[in-house]
This record gives sequence, C-alpha cells and structure tokens, in this order.
Amino acid sequence: MPQGFRARVCALGAVLALGVAASAHAAVSDVEGKSTVAQRIVGGDPTQGFQLLSLGAGEGYVTRNEIAAPAAGRDGRRRSLLYFGQLTDFQLADEESPARVEALDLSSTPFTSAWRPQEALGPQVVDRAIRQMNRFAAASPIAQAGGSRARMRFVLTTGDSADNQQLNETEWVVRLLEGGALNPNSGSTDPADYAGACPAALTGGPAEAARYTGVQDANDVAESTDFYYPDAPLATGPYARFPRYPGLLDRAQQPFQAEGLQVPSYVSLGNHDGLVQGNQAANSGIEGVATGCLKPLQTGLDLRNSLTSNASFLASLLTTNPTQVSLVPPDPRRRFVSKREYRSLHDTRRQADAHGFGFVDPAEATASNGAASYYAWSPSPGFRFIALDTVCDGGLSGPSAEGNLDDPQLRWIERQVRAASARDELVVMFGHHPIRSLSCTVPDEAAPACTGPDGHGHDVNPGCDSDPRNSGPVHTGADLVGLAHRYPHVIGLVFGHTHVNTVTPFPRRGGGGFWGIETASEADWPQQSRLIDVMDNRDGTLSLFGTVLDQAAPTGVPGAGTPAAGFDTNDLAAIGRTLAYNDPQNGPTTGTGLARDRNVELLLRDPRLSTGSAVGAPGAGCRDRLRPVSRTFRVGSRVTRTRIHLAGASRDRHCGPLAPAADRFRGRVARVFVALGQEVPGGCRFLTPRGRLSPRRDCRRASYLGARVRYSARGRQSLWSLDRRVRLPRGRFLVTVRGRDPLGNLELRHRTRALARLSAR
Repeated sequence: MPQGFRARVCALGAVLALGVAASAHAAVSDVEGKSTVAQRIVGGDPTQGFQLLSLGAGEGYVTRNEIAAPAAGRDGRRRSLLYFGQLTDFQLADEESPARVEALDLSSTPFTSAWRPQEALGPQVVDRAIRQMNRFAAASPIAQAGGSRARMRFVLTTGDSADNQQLNETEWVVRLLEGGALNPNSGSTDPADYAGACPAALTGGPAEAARYTGVQDANDVAESTDFYYPDAPLATGPYARFPRYPGLLDRAQQPFQAEGLQVPSYVSLGNHDGLVQGNQAANSGIEGVATGCLKPLQTGLDLRNSLTSNASFLASLLTTNPTQVSLVPPDPRRRFVSKREYRSLHDTRRQADAHGFGFVDPAEATASNGAASYYAWSPSPGFRFIALDTVCDGGLSGPSAEGNLDDPQLRWIERQVRAASARDELVVMFGHHPIRSLSCTVPDEAAPACTGPDGHGHDVNPGCDSDPRNSGPVHTGADLVGLAHRYPHVIGLVFGHTHVNTVTPFPRRGGGGFWGIETASEADWPQQSRLIDVMDNRDGTLSLFGTVLDQAAPTGVPGAGTPAAGFDTNDLAAIGRTLAYNDPQNGPTTGTGLARDRNVELLLRDPRLSTGSAVGAPGAGCRDRLRPVSRTFRVGSRVTRTRIHLAGASRDRHCGPLAPAADRFRGRVARVFVALGQEVPGGCRFLTPRGRLSPRRDCRRASYLGARVRYSARGRQSLWSLDRRVRLPRGRFLVTVRGRDPLGNLELRHRTRALARLSAR
C-alpha cells in the first residue's frame, strides 16, 4: 500500500461537502440547442499533443437510396408519422468499484474499454446529453409539408446504460432519465460497513469515502503511466500532455441536479447492464469482491477466498504487494442486480409503464420465471416497437461481450411481427447488439447454477440462468435478418454497442428491405445521440431521417491548472468530452463514422403499399378528400354458427392523377374494416375479436374488425376477406364495410354502407 494513501487516511484535513458545489463562473454552452447539421465539434491531431476542441461547419443530410429511390418533390409532400430519440451506451461506471478490471486496459493489452480517462465524468456527460435531447423535444429538425414540425414522442435507450451490472450504477441511470438529485459517489459512509475485514483504519472510512479512491489517484495506488492523474499528470507516458485540474476527481463525486428527459424513455438491456464488465455472469465470489474493500490491480489475481481475512492479513498483503492490490472504502450498494431487479429498479412510478418493462408479456414472464426482459408496445397508431434483450446470458468472458437471441425470444419476436403486420403496423425493433455483433453462440445454460436467494433480492449467483426454458438453438444476426425479411412491415432496427455511428442497408431479395441504425456512445468520443423522424413521402416511399446531436456542454474547457472546486456540470461534461477526444485508445478516429452514417435520409418502400394495404400518394394539383367505396360479395360470403367467411372489394377514388411512383397503386385502399351485426329488438349485437357477439348497443356504434387485403392490379381495386371461427346464434346478420384510403379518408357508413343479409345456419 503506497505510503501516501496512509498519510491521507490519517490526515485531519477537511472533507469535501456532499452538497452541490457552487460554480465560480457560469459556463455558457455554444452547443446546446444546435444539431450537427448546424455545426460540428472538431479538433486537431492528438498525436501532436493534447488538443482543445472548437466548432466547425455543419453537415447536411446524406440521402441513402440503396433500398428505394427518392422521388422529386417529396419535401413538399411529406408528413411525419413518428418522431423519437435515441440515447445509448452511457456505460455509467462506479469508477471506484473493486470489481473494475482496469488492469486489463493497459498499453500492452488489446483491451480498450476497461478504463477511460474521462470515466469519472460520465454522469455529467449523460446529463448534458439528456439536456440536448430535451432541446429538440418540442420540434423535429425536419419540416413537414407546410412547414410544421413534429413533437418528440419518446426516447429509446439501447443498452449498456450501466457499466458493471451494479445496483448503484443502475440507480444512477434511472435518476438521470427521470431527473432529480443524483449523488454519483460510492463508498459507504456507514461506520458499520467497516467492521471485520474492512477496518476504517486501513480503508480510510467514511472520510475517504467522500473522495475519489481509485487508479487515477497516485495516493491510492502505485503510479503508472497507464493512467491519467488530473491532480498531477506524470511527466512521461501517453498522458504527459494532459491538463492538470487539481481536485477534478473529488469534484466529480459531488451531487448535482439531473435534468431528466421531458418525454418518456424506453429501455433495453446491454451486456454491461446484465454481465460483470459486460462479459462475465455474476457469481457470489465476484459480488463479494465488488462490495468489499480489496481491489485487484493485476490481472489473474483471485481474491475471492480472501474476503473474510482479518485486518492484519490485509495489512501484510498490502505491504508486501502494493502493486497487486489496493484498499477502497466498501459499499454494499455495489452488489450486482439480476434481470428481475433491473426491471424493478425502473419501476419508480414516475413513468407508469416502468420505462417499457411494464409491457413485458405476462405469459413470457411466467414461462421464463421472471427472466424475460423483452417487450413490445404501440406508441402511436400504425406502429409497433419491439425491445430486444440481446445479452448473451451464458456469461463466458470474451465471447459473451457480443450478443444473441435465445430461441423462446426469437419465436416471441416473430409472433409480434406477424401480428403487427396483420394490423398493418410499421415495425421498429431496438436493442443493444447490432446484426454484426449478434455472434455469441454461448447458451444461457453456461451461466452459474441457481442455488437460492442470498438476502439481496436475487440468487446467491446473481447471473445464474433462472429461465427454465431451453435457450437453444441460440440465434445470431443472420436469423434476425431472415425474420425481418419475411415481414416487409419491419422498417428499421436501432442499436448501440459498437460506439460508432453506422447505418447499414438490409435489402430484401425481390425488393424492399430495412435499415440498421447504430449510434455512437456517451462513454467515448464523440459522445453523441440521434434523433429519428419517420416520414411518409406520399409517393410510395418512407424516409427515416437521422440527425446526430452532440451533448450540450460547451466546446471550451477551463484552463489547465484551474482548481476544480468551482466547476459546474457544464465544465465537467466539457472536460469529459475533451478527454475522450484525446484518449489514446478511443480518440477522434474511432466513433464518428462516415458522413453517410451520421445525418441521413434513409429511403425505403412504404411496406403498407408493397403488401397491399397502402399509404399512397396525394393527387397532383388537388387535395384528395374523396372517400373509398366498398361492396360485399354475396357469392363467396358465408356465415354459419361456427365460422364466417366474408369477402368483397374496396376501391379508392383519387381527386387527380397520382405521382408517377404511386401510379401502379391506383385504386388501392389503406385498410378495410368489417362489422358483422345481428339486428335485435332495440339495437344490434356485433361480432367481437373473441368470436362472440357484444351486448346490445345502438346500431350506429358498430364494432369493426380488420380484414385481410390484397391488391388486384387487373381491377385496380383491393380485395378483402374476413375469416373467423365464431359462436353465433341463429338469425340474420348485417355486414357493414368501411374502407380507408391512403390519406386517411374513411368511407362514410351512412352513405356507402355495403349490405349483405346473411343467415347463420
């Protein structure tokens, strides 16, 4: 144990206050409220010395036409169908935790994400990313026809929000999403936690817990050129030219007021949320290290059997091996969380649906013994969003950093997509691992066995395989692509994980396809997020507009040597970004991607057209207000007491010639709704989705069911059918049909009602 640590532990100096520190100045941001279309943050070559950042020219939208060709004039026709945001890969680290493995991330190893020079500033960086997202909540950067702009509906978070599966990290994530006072420090201030194997005399106790304790403080560990020391950077090594900020790490531990998102957020899990360091299934031994006070500083050092050692043994170990281990104040809130606990921590009642986890299918939850963390919901009419859980739960260090889908989840996903397609909904999937990273073939059953609760709210082995279902065969990226290609209504997959802005087309053989969107992280440069606006071009195509945002902190940072005690959240987040740019391992060439991966317009066919239930184009030179007309075929329609089969045709009437790209869809309607009603004294009873008749009601309040629709090019009309198993009484029934055209004009029941009186035999 370095002598400086003992001196600091025994010193009687003042302890930093735990209140929000007052800033000595107001850091005004030149980034807040501006997207990268307006301006970009740029810097020089870090190999030539530490680089400060400045503002450069903005970057316009790149039109991507690998799946569909753009039609002229679409900017004068388009309307927003849904506008939302994406945040990803906070990797919010308890940088003082003994369960961290910074020793893996040295200049002599291939690892680049076990330690970052800016990681202590992660909470402030994420808060500024959320602040920037809020500035675009009221209006999309993309104008619709006529100039109006859509309001943001929600934000997706695509995994790796926490860094090390810890309880305190997950609590910080939820507080950042919801807003409120956030204390990003760790280390217990309760004297009772220092009894036994972690005596305050060695660890520093509550006084040390108020400060930073870790590998970036030379008073805590033996100095190494592999780490940046803000109090006094070393004269040699890759961080020799980094700025000196006295007290920066201690300042970063102090509480601040998190802004919180102004719109709902929907969460998916990443490998760092569900595995120790994003690789390893948590067991009782590793959890003991995490909550204890003995921190390994070398790879391959196994301390799990030394957790109950007495103070004299620890003192001897630290004296004889000061470069192998160090001491930190313990903290029981560094324990790991199971998937069930992860979901529960998001159920704070501040968002009624628990950030999406309230939508977990009860049948899947029961079948998985509470492990299922995937879900689906319809945030807006015409859309279905599906949250994937891509964590490779087998948890073998190395391969489990990548993702997979177990067989029960993939089958559930297909059921969701099939049902959404039948409802004519556009489908967007989101999760952590993109297609190229869904490559882990480790089955869930490779995780530790479940042995029973440990009193923490989870099993003795927090990462055990609690799902009794067989995970095999596990599925990789090719399987998910194949599923999506079977259903043209899938338009996009939104991911994180790679920390790189990347947009990939997935064209479907025979036409159509979907887009894979990956967005850079908040943990590494360039610390960016993305806005996504789904636009209907009203010419047979959709456009997915992606707009990249920088976090809201200013580009400038306080001058080197400035004491950090007066820094505010903007200062800390700005320093965090500048350090990320200069990171020797993950600097400016790593995460930005190409221009074609950042601000983009992604064209694709409107799948509602290509499957026969269309959103079409407006008439040229007129405003289409004409409603479709429908009829029921008496020949071919049949109603019995146990089954109905109804068929007919609907045709749209445009007010003028269609745009050229949509002319092949002339006469096609968007949807057809069918009501089957039995006339009874005083009203009608209508067929419900469960195949039975409703209670009596006013005949004008028909209950409609969605019909299957296919397009007939020969007749320039849509042919519809409704086939259901039913339980009906004897009687005569009235069929009412209403078509809806591509612009939302709905057939009037009292004017265009199609009548077919059929007897239930």
